[in-house]
Amino acid sequence: MMKNPIAKQVKHLILCLIAIALMAFPASAAGVRGKITSIDSGSISGWAWNPDNTNDVQNVEIHIFQAGKAEPIQYLHVTADKYREDLVADLKDGWHGFRAEVNWSQFNCSDFKVKAYVVKDGSYYLLGDAVSYSRTSGSSSKAPASSVKPAAQPAAQVTMVQPPSSAPTGASPQLVPISNTETPLGIFSISGYCGCDACGSGTGLTYSGVIAQANHTIAADLSILPLGSKVRVGNVIYTVEDMGSGIQGKMLDIYYNSHEEAMAHGRTQQEAYLVQ
Repeated sequence: MMKNPIAKQVKHLILCLIAIALMAFPASAAGVRGKITSIDSGSISGWAWNPDNTNDVQNVEIHIFQAGKAEPIQYLHVTADKYREDLVADLKDGWHGFRAEVNWSQFNCSDFKVKAYVVKDGSYYLLGDAVSYSRTSGSSSKAPASSVKPAAQPAAQVTMVQPPSSAPTGASPQLVPISNTETPLGIFSISGYCGCDACGSGTGLTYSGVIAQANHTIAADLSILPLGSKVRVGNVIYTVEDMGSGIQGKMLDIYYNSHEEAMAHGRTQQEAYLVQ
């Protein structure tokens, strides 16, 4: 007579455990897998895929840390839709690679830690382990680029705390912490430019005399932001190295490597912060 109540209790316990597991790992991203496979002097590469839906292209957010520090110093956003021959043997589909360009010389440090996450429905899924990189030696501690089998476990879900953002709808999450070393400058009208004749002198040189760099150089009204000012917009900390006749008041012009990228930026309204 005791078998039925016990069986019901066991069944109820199993159903509860299944419900908890489903809440901990959303079905849309629970099976996401991947990792960083290489870091070199100009880029970070890896792969990410959803084995339950191979047509599901993953949005990857890369966090770059100074070694020994808890807060990231830069965020990069890429999609895992690049073809990699080494993925075909294990995944049967090579279109799940990602590659992000990075200018290590913009940082005032030599040793870094890098993490990659898949971002889905506001949740973050860590891809493999953090990878260390040394700008001095050019070496990194990483898994072999040709092997994808070690990353067989689904990506771990990570909760991220996001400060309020004034970025336009559809922009990437603004995750850089606002600390007491930053001073809000207000909303700026922001556009893009490059080193071509249409955008500037065509020489690639800035008003300060240095060569403009993507993810680093920004033009501003020098009466408001003098040369050398560090300004955070979104996920990137820029340095004021340039000016322009049309850049007056609360306006900024971000440097891009190509005219197409500069024009694709358009004109946005975003909060800017002065970094001390």
